[in-house]
Amino acid sequence: MHPIVDLQIEYALVSRSPETKIFPLLDELGIAATTYGAALARPALRIATGPRSATSVRTCPRFKGENHAANQQLAARLRMIAASRSITPAQLAIAWVLAKGPSLIPVVGSRTRAQIARSPGRSLDVKLTAEEIAELEAAVPAEAVAGTRYDPMQMKQLDSEK
Repeated sequence: MHPIVDLQIEYALVSRSPETKIFPLLDELGIAATTYGAALARPALRIATGPRSATSVRTCPRFKGENHAANQQLAARLRMIAASRSITPAQLAIAWVLAKGPSLIPVVGSRTRAQIARSPGRSLDVKLTAEEIAELEAAVPAEAVAGTRYDPMQMKQLDSEK
């Protein structure tokens, strides 16, 4: 039997719950985390860059009604910070995960060759300082994101939320 060396978990600028209990334990045990949701920051970046599919818009509470309007404000802040660095919001989200710790590995999903070339792109060159990380997290506070990541039934099944 081989020891656990990596945990795959959702983690993004707008979904930071693993920071409180899960990541400290992983650090203590020497386990890395492969994080998904970072490049798209689940719906917040999709709001910033356009929805990937009509299904995600219909099913995600973050895209509905007042939640959508509130999240648009956060997405605008994210776009502004990314533009000030001459990168895309997705590249900034990847750079943020990379800056959060050496044991965090962001998964970057793409649907086209152009996205493969563009997504990681400059994010690998962007080195965020502790001050820049704090500024970004203050501009897009996870607790300000309106609506849950998934519908109520799916949220009940998430181990990372228990």
